[in-house]
Amino acid sequence: MRQADIQAAAKVLVDRRLNNRLTGPLEPPFRPSTVDDALAIQQAVIELAEDSVGGWKCALPIEIDGLKEVPVLAPIFTESVYQGSCCSMNTDEGVCKIEPEIAFQFGQTLPRRPQPYTDQEIVAALSGARLSLELIQSRYLDPDSISYFEHLSDCLFNQGLYLGPEISLEQAFKASEIEFSLKIGSISESVGISGKHPNIYPQVPLFWLVNFLRERGRGIEAGQWVITSSYAGVIEIPTDKVFTLAYEKLGEISLQFELN
Repeated sequence: MRQADIQAAAKVLVDRRLNNRLTGPLEPPFRPSTVDDALAIQQAVIELAEDSVGGWKCALPIEIDGLKEVPVLAPIFTESVYQGSCCSMNTDEGVCKIEPEIAFQFGQTLPRRPQPYTDQEIVAALSGARLSLELIQSRYLDPDSISYFEHLSDCLFNQGLYLGPEISLEQAFKASEIEFSLKIGSISESVGISGKHPNIYPQVPLFWLVNFLRERGRGIEAGQWVITSSYAGVIEIPTDKVFTLAYEKLGEISLQFELN
């Protein structure tokens, strides 16, 4: 793609994000057709967003549309990271959509460098982990009709991150499967949800992300958070209800969203 088209695509995507506009696909000249196109637009979105990168979402590379090793990553912007009793949310199809995850925080910067980081170096740079919710929203009217590359450009459905209770890194590293219990409202019965990390353990995509960013000339900054895929897909929450999501033996998140 031409640099002018990359910038034009990014401006459209940033406007949609800032103004909560749902529209159709990008105009043909602005649609990415390769991984490099998509990541170039994503980088331009970062530069135009008037917000810093507070973290990243990621998973191990996937096979899609006949292509192998397609990266899964997107920035999470600082102003969309919440904790405590406050969490702003845009609805998606009339409900609040979340994904239950574990978030890792970096206490030390891992700057870009020529040689790869070892798993041990990455673990040593971590300062902790928390139960978390990825806040999900499609900014397309018909997301199923949009190519993966275009979704990648638009940060893969991410609208933010909610940080719940702290857990130890040891607990996080062992969390391959989690049984969840969801209670919505004050009188409803709890619903059980079986969860399993799609990449076996949540730290595995974390190790991949650090070195993928390094290869593209980026580092990880101290204070940034990383989430590494949902244990149970997307969960829909009514807009006007307090809900409690319990993570088996790890803790729980209890919250009511503040709608934008």
